[in-house]
Amino acid sequence: MRSLCLIVLLALALPTGAASAQGPGRMGRVRGIVIDSLLGAPLPGATVHITPPGLVTQTDSTGRFAIDSVPPGEWTVAFTHAALDSLGLGDIGMRVRVFAGASASVVLATRSFDAFRQRFCADTPDSASHTVAFGGVQSTDGSRVRVAVAVSWISNGIEAGTPRTGSVRTMPAGDGQMWVACGIPWGAWLHASVRDSTRAASAFLALGPRGISVHTLVFSSGVTTVAGRVVDAAGTPVHGARLSVVDTDVSAVTDISGRFVLANAPAGTVTLDVRAAGHHAWLGAVEGGATPVMVRLASLDVTRTEPPQGSDYLRLLERRHRDGLVLLDGQGLAADTMPLAAHIPDGTCRWWLDGMPVDRTFFLAQPRWSWRAVETYARGSDAPPEYRAAACGVALLWTAAADW
Repeated sequence: MRSLCLIVLLALALPTGAASAQGPGRMGRVRGIVIDSLLGAPLPGATVHITPPGLVTQTDSTGRFAIDSVPPGEWTVAFTHAALDSLGLGDIGMRVRVFAGASASVVLATRSFDAFRQRFCADTPDSASHTVAFGGVQSTDGSRVRVAVAVSWISNGIEAGTPRTGSVRTMPAGDGQMWVACGIPWGAWLHASVRDSTRAASAFLALGPRGISVHTLVFSSGVTTVAGRVVDAAGTPVHGARLSVVDTDVSAVTDISGRFVLANAPAGTVTLDVRAAGHHAWLGAVEGGATPVMVRLASLDVTRTEPPQGSDYLRLLERRHRDGLVLLDGQGLAADTMPLAAHIPDGTCRWWLDGMPVDRTFFLAQPRWSWRAVETYARGSDAPPEYRAAACGVALLWTAAADW
């Protein structure tokens, strides 16, 4: 916080004064800095624009900018940034007066995290929450949504062994509805869902480095088409990537140009699970319809030298005769047609996906094509020490994501 105050003071101390005349009418200049208050740091790569003159520039690596040839008058200086637009924080600005031949200094900043916490979490048991997740709830047919949104979280941290919901509320917002969740751990994945007798919407969302996640759930019945492309970090099409809609049997494979079409997908908000050899898995909430979906996959780091993690089949083979283990893999798994839930013993309360703790919903949502082995222990005390549970069963699923 001390460094942020110093940045702001330095920006306010930027010199102002006469500038050389720049043609008839003696234009002015606007200079300043853009601060990401959520991270407590300058914001490089922000687009700064002055309206109504329509002047635009980008902030440099230190978050600073300068716009010359600004007509004298009172204008609005605002900024946008892709990382903030996704949180609904774009177009944040202020009024500034520009004088002929002079330079005006401004400090532009996002709202602080405290502002979000005060608005959404102040009157909850999680009033000191370090994270906030929220969004709207809409219906494609325009009808009012009257059911509550359910939110659970999935984390790689120690708390994920016993998933909890934090403080979750659904409240009126104008003519619509809003969902809010506080008290979610850092680095967690959220599962937000809403359902009535005929309609549903479901989204897995990640909490980013700013501790905020925002997504509107589009509530709908019926089916639609989800289409788009899968590319790598350089924009090259990814051929043979497998896509599935979480919680459904809808799936597809990309063609040579990286394009895909998922027919008969649920018409509301859904979550895409995208996996391709040599790339990290991708999970994201989308809405079907006319707007193409662009999925950009990050390449796996193949230079790592540490021992293999996740579905290490050597370790699996070492324990395949362990007392209490029921293992389904190889030809037995390929020939099996039962849903994943049918293989899980009653009383199971610990769920592991590729060596990471998850909740039951996320565990059972993994698409069949990705399964490599299902490892279950009706008595959790029979499981290997790193997965052991004293009072309930344990289930481990190893998928294709850990093979690459």
